[in-house]
Amino acid sequence: MNGWHFINFKIKWNKKFPINFFIDLLIIDLLISPTIEKFKPKLILWRLHRSATEGGHILRFIFYTTPEVSKNILENIEANKLYAFIKENYLEDLIKQEGSQKIEGAGDGNWPQEINKSWPYYIMGVSNMFIKLVEEVKEGITDQPKENNKEELEIYYKEVEKKIDEIWLNHGCHAFIHHLSAIIGYKPVILQRRGVDSNSGGFIL
Repeated sequence: MNGWHFINFKIKWNKKFPINFFIDLLIIDLLISPTIEKFKPKLILWRLHRSATEGGHILRFIFYTTPEVSKNILENIEANKLYAFIKENYLEDLIKQEGSQKIEGAGDGNWPQEINKSWPYYIMGVSNMFIKLVEEVKEGITDQPKENNKEELEIYYKEVEKKIDEIWLNHGCHAFIHHLSAIIGYKPVILQRRGVDSNSGGFIL
């Protein structure tokens, strides 16, 4: 029976210091992306989720498939030649969870069912686009890091993060938000701002 499955990468975070979000990109690129490519025909839906709250810094790989495929995916991640290195240097824990068997069962309880049933398809596209964006940004970086070289990997993925942040700041409104608005038909939306970045003046949504 198909259902939602979660693989949660709980990332080490000393809360006295800012979050190292570049670690998400490292894990996505080296562990999650190859896994998606291998199991894509068996993944009905999938998405990425990144968060940093009082509960910790967590990168979630969420997918809709059978328990057997879910088990194989976890085994594939743990068998990845870079997993032991990533676990030692960056992970506090790796947590596997099972969720609802309903497509709408992994959304938000505050949303109407029409959104909960359709949103998983939207966010899968967004997640796929983000992985492709990481790949495209990497193409523009000439110095490639050596495997298992912590210093080189961190410099590299910090540079990837910096370039993606610049793209989002300067082009995100038109490339992503405007074109979503166009699909809806340019209707009004209540914008919920989480804050304003004092350096760039950009909104945090």
